[in-house]
Amino acid sequence: MNTKFKDIIDSLPGLQEKLINSRPLKRDNLQDMPECGIYVFYKHETPLFVGRSDKMKKRIITQGRKGSTHHSAPFAFLLARNKATAKGLDIENKTRNELVKDPMFNELFIQSKDEVSKMSVRYVAVEHPIKQTIFQVYASMELDTEFNKFETH
Repeated sequence: MNTKFKDIIDSLPGLQEKLINSRPLKRDNLQDMPECGIYVFYKHETPLFVGRSDKMKKRIITQGRKGSTHHSAPFAFLLARNKATAKGLDIENKTRNELVKDPMFNELFIQSKDEVSKMSVRYVAVEHPIKQTIFQVYASMELDTEFNKFETH
């Protein structure tokens, strides 16, 4: 096994420990957040989505900003898709652009952005992009997050 890869793999449990033991924060309390890392959105005590960013504070804020698009608020978009499916809306085979133009779906998207804006967040600093990528998958599997699918679109 490549030694650099092994070092990353060996560091994952320690990063996970730091992540789950970090203090949960709200959007208005992110001042001291590092630029690069992994973050997790929690609804109550349930982890829902693990994200990664080189601009974490901005990314977390835009995920719940009312005017954010499906590009800047992908977690809220996933929540809206989930709600649309639960309501029986026909969203299969529709592009993201088509969905946000649909008034019923767009209302769910707006509601989801508001919901995300009220969630708490935990984070851990991770600067190396490959380590971020691998840790995002690891953390989402360890936390069994509902909204990390890693599907391409």
